[in-house]
Amino acid sequence: MESKYKLHLGNTKNVLDSMIEKKEKVDMIFTSPPYYAMRKNYSGNSDGEVGSIHVDEYVDWFLEFTEKFLKVLQPDGSFFLNINDKIDNGVVHPVLDELKYKMRLQGWKLVAKPYIWYKKQSMPTNCKYRAIDRYEYVFHFSPTNKPKFRADNCRVPHSEVTKRRMKKPVPTIGSRDGVYEHATVTLNEKGALPHNVVITAAESNPSVLHPAPFHVELAEWFVKIGSDEGDTILDPFAGSSTTGVASLKHNRKFIGIDLVEFNIKFGEKRIQHLLSTGECYIPKNKLEEYEIDVNYYKVKGRHINNP
Repeated sequence: MESKYKLHLGNTKNVLDSMIEKKEKVDMIFTSPPYYAMRKNYSGNSDGEVGSIHVDEYVDWFLEFTEKFLKVLQPDGSFFLNINDKIDNGVVHPVLDELKYKMRLQGWKLVAKPYIWYKKQSMPTNCKYRAIDRYEYVFHFSPTNKPKFRADNCRVPHSEVTKRRMKKPVPTIGSRDGVYEHATVTLNEKGALPHNVVITAAESNPSVLHPAPFHVELAEWFVKIGSDEGDTILDPFAGSSTTGVASLKHNRKFIGIDLVEFNIKFGEKRIQHLLSTGECYIPKNKLEEYEIDVNYYKVKGRHINNP
């Protein structure tokens, strides 16, 4: 693997300002930013107000970042945003609607319906008024309505039903008013177009020392579909560098930014482990060998917001 990477410890906005000044560009952004406040601290304690952002203020806080993302992203690049709804006082808060609207005013284009990250397993819940939450969104933004999109990288095998059906002429999309035109369709040899539901496990690997990780397979899917080999991928809230692992594994370059020193050090060791072994995860029994503080996020008062 010859792909290069760089991890920045510091305030994301400051690092982005430096990139803008140097006219550095990236081909794709994939990230899951710190989620809203009004939840317990990621360490499991109830002191999460420190460094957190109230959901009512979240959009204006996040727009300061997206304004800079727009300046470092290539004109045909994509910004994939993994984020979820917020239940506030028993109802869904309109924070995502507000975010999409205000990002549009900034110049972003929401080029697709939201992708659904469906998790094969989910956390137990005792909620009396809602079903178990098994999915999150990934929104696809771009400066253009025709961003780089490599569907061939994520095609799936045609189903046997489709193969049988396409042996005969089928109604065309242009059929109108009850008059159906029929045509023979030749299936793409590379497979069917991918759909917008991405199914992976929720991240449960104990060696990923981060309180809110996404699965590496999720990052891989979007890295493959939104970029080419040799492209540069940015994660401005790098966390455990899962995006970096996915990028380097598929021969992309990676830039990660995080405010928490532990995350940067862990990401460095995780990426080095990938480059030396090809493994996306450091085995749990090797964490101490790598001198990684396995109890970091168990200490009261830790938080991972990157203001």
